[in-house]
Amino acid sequence: MPKEIGIVILLISLVFLMYVLTSILILIKKKKGLIALSLTLIFTFFACYYLYLVIYLKPITKKFEKYSSIEKVIITPKIEKEKVKNNNLFLVLNLNGDIIKVAFGDEVEIKKNVSFIITDVDGIEKENLKVNFIGFVGNPKFNDGQDIGYKIDYKKIKKNKSLDSKNQKYEIEIKKGNKKIGSVYIKFVD
Repeated sequence: MPKEIGIVILLISLVFLMYVLTSILILIKKKKGLIALSLTLIFTFFACYYLYLVIYLKPITKKFEKYSSIEKVIITPKIEKEKVKNNNLFLVLNLNGDIIKVAFGDEVEIKKNVSFIITDVDGIEKENLKVNFIGFVGNPKFNDGQDIGYKIDYKKIKKNKSLDSKNQKYEIEIKKGNKKIGSVYIKFVD
């Protein structure tokens, strides 16, 4: 604060000196004096604005700084909370023409000789949504972790990604952006 007060005193003395020199210049050359007067008025405006910032605004800002360390409350919108609820979200599978909806967290038994396609996720916005069958690569040239629309066979699955020792149970992970929102489990049976 003492540094700012020194600058304020310097600015006030400069404004005073500029008005004195402008009045002398107006007496000598009127046109140049009016130009100097307009520049003096502009400088006065900026000096007054700096004075306002230092004397009025800075103490108010300091007064409210103590509230910046108080715990901030994060309010999640109602829409976000509904998106996170997994009880009304379903993974849609196409098993040889039959459409099956599987709730998140459920396990489905599929015969090893049956192929299926993950077609959709029902009940959620599709933007930034990824469905990844862990152990299956839909596009070997570019594995982006998106397995919607690819035909999945038991033969094409990497057996080391199995969740059990019999290489039967696998996870389908559903993500929204980078956040995992749920899983569906597939168990291959004979």
